[in-house]
Amino acid sequence: MKVAVIGGGCCGLTSVKACLEYGMEPVCFERTDDICGLWRFTEGNIEGKGSVAKSTLIKTSKEMSAFSDFPPPPEFPVYMHQEYVCKYFRLYADNFDLKKHVRFNTEVERISKADDFVENGRWKLKIKEAGAVTEEIYDAVMVCTGHHAYKHYVKFPGMDLFKGEVVHTHDYKYSAPYKNKTAVVVGVGNSGCDAAVDLCHVTSPVYLSTRRGAWVQKNIGRNGLPGDFVETRWRKFWASVLPQSWIDSIEEYKVNKNFDHKTYSIKPKHRISGQHPSLNDDLPLRLASGTVKLKPNIRRFTETGVEFDDGSCLENVDVVILATGYDYGYPFIDKDVVDIRENVIDFYLYEFLPDLEKQTMAFIGCYQPTGAIMPIAEMQCRYAMQVFKGEKILPNPDKMWGDIQRRRTAMKNRYVNTQRHTIQVDYVPFLDEMAVKVGCKPNLLKFALTDPVFFLKLVFGPCTAYQFRLSGPHPWRGAREAIENQWDRTRRATMVRDPPVARSGHSGLYALAVLALLLVVIISMLYR
Repeated sequence: MKVAVIGGGCCGLTSVKACLEYGMEPVCFERTDDICGLWRFTEGNIEGKGSVAKSTLIKTSKEMSAFSDFPPPPEFPVYMHQEYVCKYFRLYADNFDLKKHVRFNTEVERISKADDFVENGRWKLKIKEAGAVTEEIYDAVMVCTGHHAYKHYVKFPGMDLFKGEVVHTHDYKYSAPYKNKTAVVVGVGNSGCDAAVDLCHVTSPVYLSTRRGAWVQKNIGRNGLPGDFVETRWRKFWASVLPQSWIDSIEEYKVNKNFDHKTYSIKPKHRISGQHPSLNDDLPLRLASGTVKLKPNIRRFTETGVEFDDGSCLENVDVVILATGYDYGYPFIDKDVVDIRENVIDFYLYEFLPDLEKQTMAFIGCYQPTGAIMPIAEMQCRYAMQVFKGEKILPNPDKMWGDIQRRRTAMKNRYVNTQRHTIQVDYVPFLDEMAVKVGCKPNLLKFALTDPVFFLKLVFGPCTAYQFRLSGPHPWRGAREAIENQWDRTRRATMVRDPPVARSGHSGLYALAVLALLLVVIISMLYR
């Protein structure tokens, strides 16, 4: 079976690997001259291709972001800079010899159903390579172009009259060009907060405009460990039994301990679970220092500045940076196959088109998780292979549409009603749901009965992707060791020198003394 993989980023690479695992013939089309997709920094911008700034850091820790059978090197930073993310993808590609299946500088201009699609489910691709346009036929297609490709612009009154520069964060590369300029950043999502913090190193203050506010969370958790290590099965259990309002109150209490959102005028009306998390450790300090100043939504532009909803005006504005998100879409696919409007994704499991006569097309990475993208993308690939090979049969269209509607209703009830919140998934529950379909979810009961210590690590430890290679199709012998050592790999990244030697060896005696004292107190209470 010949499979076309569109895009050579993280989703494309793991798609190629999945094809090889299942004995298929992948051909990956990458329109640039290198892999890594969104995470490869480039000076220029390509329409329809994701982009990052030079200073971009990944929002999920290296262990939670890792593929299921390829742990990141211990010396790699806990939160990787975009250069390290690319290094990890390159190591992954080299380890599994994936690049030989990639056709670089090759653009897929059009995907349409082949003449024999109803019988065989094949696809016709119009391909531009070295200036020549050809057509090729493939048995299946995996679309891996992501959802950070097409810029969404918000139009404000008077914007056309503004004489300054208007830039989308997609096109933001460096802070240096804006040195000592007056800058306004619109939006307090991750890209908006990152841009504001980056800019305030070269110009101050930076004005950060927000319509609703946001709950700003930290990447660094307790004791300096990754904040996303709280993504555990134990936490998932409590999230499934406690009312959402209780969970929201607990999480809001935690983030307000870091900095009180009401005091800093950034507290939104919605609960913390009602919006995709904004992760930024630096923003509270920048707000406290005045190098970033919070402003309400923009009411209108003038020729030289902006007026905000509170009536305040800012004159002599040099640049307005729009962190206003993206429009989801696949303009290179015939509209009779997929036509997305207002970012509403009608994909079963965010992957399959429910009304397709033959299920030979899969969309990889078209979701916005509360955790890392890579493990879920890999799981989608594994499931797609089973569907393509006929090992797994998708439900009938009515059931798939019912599942799509159920998710859409749940999302509408939980999240703020914006174009941004149409593809949200909770990390552990969605991974487990997909793992059940693939047949690789770990048997927790078995481990509880036969290996209780390891069971505790699976339940209370971070739910890394290695768990899904312990059993099921294509298991990995190193999965258990990867789980056992994930804490060590995390600590190794920061322990660049030997810890200081304790002055005395009495700490153990102190612990025994405290334990003895507690026993005395308990016994005395029992016999009182």
